[in-house]
Amino acid sequence: MADSEGPLEKRTWVYVQRPRDYEIAFHGCGHSDPDWSEYKHHLWCPVCKVDFIPTHSGVFDGPISIECCRLMGIVFDRFNLETQQIERFEVEQLRSREKT
Repeated sequence: MADSEGPLEKRTWVYVQRPRDYEIAFHGCGHSDPDWSEYKHHLWCPVCKVDFIPTHSGVFDGPISIECCRLMGIVFDRFNLETQQIERFEVEQLRSREKT
């Protein structure tokens, strides 16, 4: 069950840290530790058993520098659900893509 209309697209990855670590809004019931939903742009409330779209995206609403996030213990490594592998976030790779 989801709070949105239309077909939902399945995720292919999730961040390795929990949504609360990124200060993403939790469900309206007040449960403060949602899980990543199996659907893109959604979280899962284990109390209400519902997929929901958070009212704000925490640090992803930016701007906040990557270096500041690292100081707060926030990482952007991802867990690929298809390969079951961790994909490390590398700032250098991102910067080299911006130059081309």
